[in-house]
Amino acid sequence: MRHAIYSPARSQIWTAARFVAQSCPPRVLVVDDYMDSADALAAFLDNVGFDTRVAYNGCDALKIANEWRPDSVVLDIAMPGVSGLAVARTLRESPATASVPLLAYTACDADDNYEELRASGFDAVCSKPVDPVMVVRILTLLLGSVAINRAHTLPS
Repeated sequence: MRHAIYSPARSQIWTAARFVAQSCPPRVLVVDDYMDSADALAAFLDNVGFDTRVAYNGCDALKIANEWRPDSVVLDIAMPGVSGLAVARTLRESPATASVPLLAYTACDADDNYEELRASGFDAVCSKPVDPVMVVRILTLLLGSVAINRAHTLPS
């Protein structure tokens, strides 16, 4: 089952799509300890116009996020070592990455983990296996919502 923590208004969806289409390619960090899954999703995202990097563990994810400054992170939850939840909390604590949209990409039951995901700072969640087109849609909404929020804070 898929759950959206963030649910934009219909007008925001079109604004988001226009922003993503007109911007330079959004940077997306894909993090999953299952290499085939991470590589496949990153290849799909690259193919549809995103600029991606891949990390196969939480430590590398934090390093890449701090150096590369992605526009969004697609993050597996259950990883050995540093979990996706710990990565999310760390990203939220850093001023450089605090506002980066986080998408939980997990094989765990989202119903059981919804509150923990939200408390860790995730903006949205999708359960594996997921159609990569759905990931693109969610990323487009999340990236567009960031642009909309930035536009509302800029002086007129």
